[in-house]
Parts: sequence; structure tokens; C-alpha cells
Amino acid sequence: MNKRITIGVTLFVIAMLCIPAYFIMQTYGVFQKEKVLSGYAIAVDVEGKSYQTWPLINGFTAMDKRGDDRQLYYRIDTSGLQYLFQLAYKEFEVRKGGNNPYLAGQIDYSQTDHMYVRSENKYTNANDFVTVITLLDREGKVIYTYEQTGKGDDKLVKSIIHQGMSRSSNHGTEAARDPYLNITALFREKLGIDVKLTVDDEHKVVTIRMNKAEVK
Repeated sequence: MNKRITIGVTLFVIAMLCIPAYFIMQTYGVFQKEKVLSGYAIAVDVEGKSYQTWPLINGFTAMDKRGDDRQLYYRIDTSGLQYLFQLAYKEFEVRKGGNNPYLAGQIDYSQTDHMYVRSENKYTNANDFVTVITLLDREGKVIYTYEQTGKGDDKLVKSIIHQGMSRSSNHGTEAARDPYLNITALFREKLGIDVKLTVDDEHKVVTIRMNKAEVK
């Protein structure tokens, strides 16, 4: 009997220790396949050189942790999506030079007449509404819509944890999850554009390459 009690107490203690350990590992995104690129500079390839893509935010950008064909993700509830469309359609200029020796310069996004992201509130009654984000191609055709729930939609939007970050609410503290759009899949399917990533872990740069998809 004493042996059973000892085993039971031991298992209980282990279980209690596993709960905070699980939360810590979840907060650091151990159990997900993607990671947020807050520790990297985000660049785009222009004629073989990497240019800074600000105001794209590295903390809003994610990619697959592993694989030869890593997917690119970006938070769908932020303004940076507009700049990704401009990169895809080559609606930008480059400003060479700058203070960063690891990048060839900066992207200038001012050259465009198109708006690729539209946000509007749809009211369900006089007091309540849901924000709907609509993405359009260059011809103005709707290619994706997302109701801003803060969660994934079981299609191209995934809920991704920003590793190392947590949020507090009335329900306690939890890992920081946000909705990220799979840019690689959307641009390939709807725009006919391939999105490839080159990861330089030594210099902390992730470079995006966007080109017309090859017809197979």
C-alpha cells in the first residue's frame, strides 16, 4: 500500500511539474512547425542583391522552421500585406546604399496606384460588427476574404505563436497567437507568382524572392 501511495505521489508531482513546462514550451512555439522572424532582418532579392523591406515588420513575418521549400506567412490583420503585393507585382524602386553593411539598400514603395488590401466593418446590428479583410489582385478581383476573428480560418490563415511572447487577459496568461496568411500559397494560386526564401542564419537575414511561376 505504501508503495502505491509513493508511486501516486510521485506521478502527481511529475504531473504538476509538467504543466508549467508545457506552457513554457508552448510559449516558445516548440510544438508548431512555423516560427516568427523577429530575430531576422527581412529583405527582398532584386537582381541578386538583398534590399531591406521596411515597413514590413519582422515580428509580423513567419516561415516554416524546416524544409527546402519553406512557406512565407504574414499577419493578415496588419497593413504590411499591401507591401507584399507591391513586391510581387514589382511596384517599387530601390534606394541603394545605407548604413547596414549586410543589405544593399532599401525598397521604396511609393510607386503604385493600386490598393490590394481593403478593410471594412460589416454590422450585424446597430451595435455589433465584424471586420472583414478583402484582398484583391491588380485587376481588382477579390482573391481572398477573412473575417477578423484573431484566429485561423482552416484555409490559408493559420494561428501562429510568436515564440517567447505571452499575453495576459481576464482568463490568465497564454502564448501570443495571431492569424498569419500563407503568402506562398496565396500568391502561387491566385497571382501565379512563386515565393522562395533564402535563410542566412549567420547574418540573420531572410531574403524573399518573387518570380512568375513556371508553367508545368
